[in-house]
Amino acid sequence: MLRREPRPKPVGAVHTPQLGELVWDDGPRQRNGVYMGTEGGLLFLRPEGGGIEWTTAPANIRPLARKPGRSTVRREA
Repeated sequence: MLRREPRPKPVGAVHTPQLGELVWDDGPRQRNGVYMGTEGGLLFLRPEGGGIEWTTAPANIRPLARKPGRSTVRREA
């Protein structure tokens, strides 16, 4: 299994995602997730196809380029 070297985090470049935005979690999970909200200073993400949410620090989030035909997930109020 290949091991990725951690990328240096740019200073002062924290991405603020929109609800339903697909983002990359550069924290311990190293996976993409849908941004569901923020509480207590942590961001809540869930797998793109649904599943159990997890939390991560705002500094771990990176925007993902959207693939053609893929829409933002909308959460009903």
